[in-house]
Parts: sequence; C-alpha cells; structure tokens
Amino acid sequence: MKDVEQRNYTAVKIYHSLEKSMSFKNRRVGSGWSDAYALLDLLRVAHRFDELGYHDKAACKLLSRFIELEGNSQTKNASYIRGELSKLNFASLEEHGVKTYSAADFHRGVLKSPEAFFLSRYSLREFKGENVSEELIKRAISLAMKSPSVCNRQAWHVYHTTESLPKEAALKYQAGNRGFGERIPNLMVVTTDLKAFMPGQEHYQHWIDGGLFSMSLIYALHSLGVASCCLNWSQSPANDKLLRSSVNIKNNHTVVMMLAVGWPEEVNNVCVSARRPLDEIYTCLEVRAGGCK
Repeated sequence: MKDVEQRNYTAVKIYHSLEKSMSFKNRRVGSGWSDAYALLDLLRVAHRFDELGYHDKAACKLLSRFIELEGNSQTKNASYIRGELSKLNFASLEEHGVKTYSAADFHRGVLKSPEAFFLSRYSLREFKGENVSEELIKRAISLAMKSPSVCNRQAWHVYHTTESLPKEAALKYQAGNRGFGERIPNLMVVTTDLKAFMPGQEHYQHWIDGGLFSMSLIYALHSLGVASCCLNWSQSPANDKLLRSSVNIKNNHTVVMMLAVGWPEEVNNVCVSARRPLDEIYTCLEVRAGGCK
C-alpha cells in the first residue's frame, strides 16, 4: 500500500462501500465499522509515506462524515477514529459521501428528443483543418468522468495530442486509419490503469470500465459539437510494445482504444451502417411457472 496509485484504488473501493451504506434510507445502524477501520489503516499508511493522492483526501473526508452519522457519533468507535483522524492533515475542499437527490434533479438531464441526439452521431473520418482546443477536450473528458466504474475506482487515463510526430507514431501501429490518419487534427488514446483491478476475478474489468468511459467520451464530444471516429486497438503484444516504445504511455496503462477527434465539415460523407433489427438483440425474460421464458 506504499504505492500511492494502488493504495488510492483500494481506498476508493472501501469508501465507496461506506458511501453505499450511507445512501440507504433505512441504513442499518452499527454497520460499516470494519470498512471504517480498513480505511483508517490506509490513511495511516498514506500519512507515513507522506505522498497523498486524491482518494486519500476523499477517504479522510468520507470517514469523517461516516463517524458523525446519527447512531455512530456517540460510539467508542467514532471517538477513537475521530482522535486518529485529528493526527492527519488530509484537507479536501470537496464534499464526499451522500446527498439528497430529487426527482426534479434527475429530470434536468432528460433530453427532449433523445433520438435526435443519438441518431445524429456518426463516425467522421474527414475533418476541418483546425484543432479542437485543449479546453474543450478537457471539458468532454470531465463530462465523461460521470461514467460508472467498478466500486467507483475511475481507473481511466486519456492521452491527447495535436502534434504531428506523436500522432504519426501512434497511428503507425493502428490498423484502421488508412486513408485519413494523416489528416486527423486531434488524437486521443483511452487507457485504463491495471493497478486498479484485482488479478483473476477482475481480469476483464479494465475493458468494461474503459469501454463505458470511451462511449461516454464519444457522446460528450458529440454534445459539444465535436466529431469523432473510434479507432480499434485489438493488437498483438508485439505491436503494443512498439506503440509504447514510440509514445510515452505508462506500462500499467492498458490501451482500450484510440479516438480521432476534430470539427465536422459543413458537408460530410458518412457510412450509413445499418443497425440490426431490435428483435435480434432483445429478449424479454418472462417469469412463468417452471422458470423464465
């Protein structure tokens, strides 16, 4: 746990469990103390090595809120943890834990015409010559970070460039950009951090979390008027190593996909890729005597 990244992924896994417990309207008083002490142990490690990550600070704030809950605050456990937290200086300006969320809050995000939004998005392979600003790229990434992830670990990392040399070096090993790769204004490489996942039981979770984030990012860009094209990274280990020898991607960041990004032309040609009939991909499981249909 002296590795700040691995410790932080562990911390968020634990404190998210506490968050879920705190969010239940009929929370079981007395629950969560084992997670609280596990979190305290991690905070002590962080204090010892004096290298704080974001989730160290968030965990401290969350633990402070947990021990002050009704039914918790007057207990010996709370008194002890309160004293231990006073020895740490993990200030976090953000709020963590739970909040009241009304139906009106939820409906603020309802689209007037979801079909107009989703069905207007196409993959573009030709763009205007101008780059998309880094400010807008960061805004899209910030929106995409609302994506769900296992235990809220948020193990994503995006590499972005508008420079010719790193773009050429990265696209050299990607097989699907022939004919337009040299005219891509912005290139993004979406990765997930393998340090966040437990070997064995979470063997494929980095692909799942990375896929969820990637789709959110694509639609975030679309919501901002920015076009994109997904570039598959199903490559051999040899090509993956060649990519890393050309572009500075951390060894623990596994590449999920690349994304070509740019402004659409006034008139564009796009592939009309037909969608399979709904009845081929949808099955209603009806509960009947003897089991599901």
